[in-house]
Amino acid sequence: MKKITSKNLSKKLANYGALSLAIGGLTDVSGQIIYTDVDPDFTGGVTINYGLDLDNDGTVDFNILAGATYSSGNFVQISNASISSNSILGSQPSFVYPFALDNGAAISSAQTSFYSVGTLNYGSCYGGVGGSNWCGVTDKYLGLRFQIAGNTHYGWAKLDVSASGDSFTVKEYAYNATAGEAIQAGQTLSVDQFAITKVRIVGLDNSIGLYNLPENTNYNVYDISGKSILNGSINDHSYVIEAKGFSQGVYIVELEDTFTNSVIRKKIVL
Repeated sequence: MKKITSKNLSKKLANYGALSLAIGGLTDVSGQIIYTDVDPDFTGGVTINYGLDLDNDGTVDFNILAGATYSSGNFVQISNASISSNSILGSQPSFVYPFALDNGAAISSAQTSFYSVGTLNYGSCYGGVGGSNWCGVTDKYLGLRFQIAGNTHYGWAKLDVSASGDSFTVKEYAYNATAGEAIQAGQTLSVDQFAITKVRIVGLDNSIGLYNLPENTNYNVYDISGKSILNGSINDHSYVIEAKGFSQGVYIVELEDTFTNSVIRKKIVL
């Protein structure tokens, strides 16, 4: 299972390895969407259940299981686990049916129809009432509301459900780490991160090239000990830091988008 958090993303973008000890006190890349790729995908069935731990803290937040009844055939059910207020976005025309959300659908406090348990395809999906058709679907999303330390968070889980209703596949999931803030189904990065992660930082012989910058950017250059040796502000989308007085060696370039407070770092060699 591959987990991408703000801290891991910072390490991936910066790629400064052992130098992280020298600058460990600096701020990580900001960004509130905590994303987990279920790798390989998990396929469950009538006897194989899945414990969904959205924040990967070792406590299951939701249980997904497949079952069967004599009257209505197979079904896939999701229910809260451990905390009674954990709940699923859906509708209740008769039974509770979780919505089969499309990519980009909003999951937030604006929705009020959250339930503690729901059946994804019981009774032939009840005709797909309320957008709740999980029969034979691929790449649909559950809208989830759950608790972390007593605070409400919103998240999603991406699933396939077989047409026969006797199996399901969990592919990935994510949640917004900021309590009370919305998330979109399928969202893996915060809005703030989209701009800052497009930045290019290129180390040249006697200069550092910065490209695709946000409108207003602060920069810091750190040496191998973590000491700031140069800093400034930029109000253009590209900029060259002159480094003619720098000794040959490894440096860390840190950029901050002043509008979103997003931060990115990269190791360069001059």
